[in-house]
Amino acid sequence: MSRKVMMHGALVAILALAGAQAASAKILYSYAVKFVCGYNPDNVGTYGDLLDKRGGEPTVKSGNYATDINIYNFNIYGDQTGIPPILEKRVLLLVDKGVPVGREPRTVGASGGETINLPYGNATMDDCNRIAELIWGAVPTPYPLTIGFLVVGSTIELDVTAVYTAQTCSNWLASPVKLECLDPTGKQTSGSISIDVDQVSGHKLF
Repeated sequence: MSRKVMMHGALVAILALAGAQAASAKILYSYAVKFVCGYNPDNVGTYGDLLDKRGGEPTVKSGNYATDINIYNFNIYGDQTGIPPILEKRVLLLVDKGVPVGREPRTVGASGGETINLPYGNATMDDCNRIAELIWGAVPTPYPLTIGFLVVGSTIELDVTAVYTAQTCSNWLASPVKLECLDPTGKQTSGSISIDVDQVSGHKLF
């Protein structure tokens, strides 16, 4: 048997073992991260069995919202297997393009997700645009109001941080490519902005 054939056989065996270990990996930790994304132009809500009535409050007040979710694998020394930990991400939509689809008594399941490896000492992030890709396959502009949870399951404990920003303006102008803040005369102006950073606690699964 040639050396090339032996090396190929060894590589196939290693990949098969790694695949088997990944398939059998057990999710041990869960992080439910709240996200608020997109533009709400209205201060009137919807209600009714078919969400076909107008009135009351919106889920959030008029404004433009963004969320940045940061995930860090702080286990810099790895483990004895050498296989990167597995992350399972699921997006649960409670407000879908301005419609409160998850308002009680309704419940919702996952609308999209992905599975990735996160090497030891590495970090990754999910923002509103990535969430849009997971649930709709594309990023809309202007981005409609979208609220829910990004649930991160992991084979190891992680550091998870969420950064929330919100901007208000007296006169939003939506165009096909951007969302501008203008004064009543049509001149560019600035709006108020707020920011909040939260460390997300996880739950160990049994």
